[in-house]
Amino acid sequence: MKTTSGTSVHTIGERVIGAQDLEMLRENANLNGDSFSGKMSKLGSEYAKWYTREQVLPSALLKAIDEGYVYVHDMDQYALGTTNCIFIPFDRLLESGFNTGNGSVRTPQTIMSAMALVAIIFQAQQNSQFGGVSANKIDWDLAPYVARSFRRHFQKGMRLFGESTTMEEQLITMSNEEVQAECPRSWAFAHEETVSETRQAAESLIHNLNTMSSRAGGQIPFTSLNYGMCTSMEGRLVAQSLLESTIRGLGSGETPVFPQHIFQCKQGVNQAPEDPNYDLFQLAVECSSKRMYPNFVNVDASFNLPYYRENEPDTIIATMGCRTRTIGDRFGRNRQSGKGNLSFNTINLPRLGIEFGTCQGQRTVPDIKGFYDKLKEMMEIAVEGLIHRYRIQANQPAKASDFMMREGVWEGGEQLSPEDKVGDLLKHGTLALGFIGVAECMKAMYGQHHGENDTVYREAQRVITAMRSFCDRMSEQHELNITLFATPAEGLSGKFTQLDAREFGVIEGVTDREYYTNSFHIPVYYPLPAARKIELEAPFHLWCNAGAISYIELDGNVRSNPVAFRSIVQYALSQNVGYFSINHPIDRCPCCGYEGIIGSECPKCEAEESTTHFQRLRRVTGYLTGDYTVRFNGAKQAEVRDRVKHQ
Repeated sequence: MKTTSGTSVHTIGERVIGAQDLEMLRENANLNGDSFSGKMSKLGSEYAKWYTREQVLPSALLKAIDEGYVYVHDMDQYALGTTNCIFIPFDRLLESGFNTGNGSVRTPQTIMSAMALVAIIFQAQQNSQFGGVSANKIDWDLAPYVARSFRRHFQKGMRLFGESTTMEEQLITMSNEEVQAECPRSWAFAHEETVSETRQAAESLIHNLNTMSSRAGGQIPFTSLNYGMCTSMEGRLVAQSLLESTIRGLGSGETPVFPQHIFQCKQGVNQAPEDPNYDLFQLAVECSSKRMYPNFVNVDASFNLPYYRENEPDTIIATMGCRTRTIGDRFGRNRQSGKGNLSFNTINLPRLGIEFGTCQGQRTVPDIKGFYDKLKEMMEIAVEGLIHRYRIQANQPAKASDFMMREGVWEGGEQLSPEDKVGDLLKHGTLALGFIGVAECMKAMYGQHHGENDTVYREAQRVITAMRSFCDRMSEQHELNITLFATPAEGLSGKFTQLDAREFGVIEGVTDREYYTNSFHIPVYYPLPAARKIELEAPFHLWCNAGAISYIELDGNVRSNPVAFRSIVQYALSQNVGYFSINHPIDRCPCCGYEGIIGSECPKCEAEESTTHFQRLRRVTGYLTGDYTVRFNGAKQAEVRDRVKHQ
């Protein structure tokens, strides 16, 4: 078939959106690249990248990209001036009401309606940006609406049982114990009804967040919920209901892929048996052992605790599911909600290691000076690129972000007129310099990676501390929040490797796999005890102020040993790890619903892989993906196959 210009439509389909380029279609595991909407999104994305390369990028940055030193994430959004991610101030939006653009929404009067509006806010906001959307304290934000539901049920109970001998105005001033003593039957009725409603509301929220295919290309929004620190009865019920609903799973018992749950761990709140929320921490451990969620964020980490102020929940550390951290602000807004990350660029450390190391036999000792000179040059180019992109973002009118600015999701946006520029607000966000492949870089430089040799380990630390120092200097120089990011490399994990293998050939331990190791992690294929992996990775969290995560990998038997699971989590917290999770395989048989480890045959119903498509749930870049054998790109599939279990 030919167009009027003579171009073959079939050829365009194969080159741009056809099944022949599965790696391109699977760069994002949340996107169904085989669907019409997924292909349409990808077609637009590829054109936007081409336009950005041809018309927008600084020449030095473009050269660094083409030579494989730097990667610009979400380049298709660059020219638009779109921002990355945000922590949403749900408390304010729910309290004051909001407008989606097609009509106003009033303040909810029950927890059921409040949780429904949380899903709507997530959906509205994700169209104003390209990254994740997160609630940084959802238990605190929703607690008032549990109380409202309780009051409604209590009033109904008083009518039903005719109990109250006290004026309703007086009841408001009484303690919970006094009200319970005054109207025991009404109180018990209201409590039971409120618990039931909150559980139903939580189940509805989780189902909604797994079925809203409203993001570009038919994706589900990247949603995250942080909770665990609110000790009120109402806040505890929110957290408990979210965890219990996640444990129950979706309609047929499947593990929910979204939202990402993140439990906020704090000594004195939920880490010891005498703590008020210790039971919630135990429930979070049980949930994570079954569903791989929640992850655990460390409020007590040395780099998080200084921001925390008791009774100010917006100062509790929270994270995006992927690992993004934005709490620090050189302009004084050292709290979570109402801001986020703006963009990030990543440095290819293995390429520098190949060029200046000993792996190719060109030198007997690494060229340390050459390495750091080149690293500095590439970091300067990458940061200049972030600032160039920031200027485009800052020059956008408020109306371009629509819901985000109009409703004050980004703090202060509600005070702007539609034509006002947003730069003075965006300065509170972060610009992140990322890195990938510390392990392969060290292998190329010294012949061993940082998990194999103590001297090499110290050199790896030296590289990352140098990068952090550079970011701090750039923050001072440019008066912006320039931070260091342990890059969550999904589509990128194989791109750099392919480029370097083509240029330098196959190098053992460097380019001989399909992927580079995530950020500073010890390689997934390197066997070592869980405690040792935690100890080696923990110091790097301190330097990565834009966010980092550490994992260990366990087998499917973790479900039957929550005590060991809890011990591992608490050990990671004790080692100053900022954000932690435990991977374990979750395979599911669609025939009988069995979940666990499935080989070629279901151990329960004996369905065979040759006739049954077993669903194999795995984690990538912090989020779960429904079936890694379908959604992951080749590099990430290879990484999953290489993962060893940590004892």
